[in-house]
Amino acid sequence: MKILFVTQYNLFDPNAGGPVFKLRSLSNYLTDLGHNVTVITVNADYEFLKKESDFLSELNNEVKIVSLRSICRFRSVTINPGIFSAAWKEIKRADVVHIFGLYDLLGPIVAFVAKMQHVPYLVEPLGMFVPIMRSFLIKRIYHFVFGTWLVDNASCVVVTSEQERQEIINERKQLGRIIVRRNGIDLNEFDDLPERGMIRNQFGISPDETMLLFLSRLSPKKNPELLIRAFAELHRQNLKLVFSGPDESGYQEELQILIKQLCVGDDIVFTGPLFGKDKVAALHDADIFVLPSNNENFGNVVAESVAIGTPVIISDRCGIAPFISDRVGLVISPTKINLVDAITYLLDDRELYLRFKKDCAKVSNDFSWNDPVSELEKVYISLTDA
Repeated sequence: MKILFVTQYNLFDPNAGGPVFKLRSLSNYLTDLGHNVTVITVNADYEFLKKESDFLSELNNEVKIVSLRSICRFRSVTINPGIFSAAWKEIKRADVVHIFGLYDLLGPIVAFVAKMQHVPYLVEPLGMFVPIMRSFLIKRIYHFVFGTWLVDNASCVVVTSEQERQEIINERKQLGRIIVRRNGIDLNEFDDLPERGMIRNQFGISPDETMLLFLSRLSPKKNPELLIRAFAELHRQNLKLVFSGPDESGYQEELQILIKQLCVGDDIVFTGPLFGKDKVAALHDADIFVLPSNNENFGNVVAESVAIGTPVIISDRCGIAPFISDRVGLVISPTKINLVDAITYLLDDRELYLRFKKDCAKVSNDFSWNDPVSELEKVYISLTDA
């Protein structure tokens, strides 16, 4: 089968976060199954690529990348004149088109061409369907002009959790077919863990200190401010909080002002973004992974923490929460008092902590990519046979 992926996210840029890793994994698994995968995306920063050869090698050679030149950019949205000709050419060869994300101009143009050529297309909103953070008016205008048509004319919409499905139903009650296909992680990445202490040594955290880790984009959506306020209430010795992730729109500076106001600067570390072996090392060094996100359509990094054997505390607004709750971590509503209580509970109840840690190996098998890719393959076949 010839499958065309379309995304605004640059597959060569790990700073773009979870969607990039998802597209890479899906592309790799589908080509391993014998399918032909082409990805239309935006042009890469080649200076960046020179520094990330390990990251580049993670993409199968069989995956064809059509990288469009951008003439201007507003945040993550680019203007790419070549999209019309690229879409027309590649859709002619495709059996099915899979569009990832919203609030860009690639998806609507590709969807229009797919309809003209009678090729079925899917839309995977990546948790963006309901506007959550900033630019609400712009996003509503996008839905009015492009988004509603894009989604309503799709052969189906793919979501990663029951939470995301319900959000879409609440917003578009008459929407047609919705497929729930969870995300996955590459479990092989965690077979050979680095020696514990690599990240601790790099950032001056001693072995006898307890390390709480937030590893995600520094964005208001992820709620790092709540974690800082909760941390300031803990009043514990030998406790460190580590933030690892790319800064979104200068938000780290706001967090550092808050840290200074709360007088906890000596116990909080910002590492910047960590990828590959460094990311694995940080998750391995942590005692507890914490993600009090306001909204997370799935939460792959939570699954990665579990695969490494690090218990987690997450909010009930993470799509992955049903896999986690009371099995390998605690799931809470994102309030300061709940977060303080959860961290205290897990630090003090050694028996519970060790049970969570032990059960991580078993639960991590739930996060393999094998089942999601098999489900997606069946969806593609059903659309091409219709």
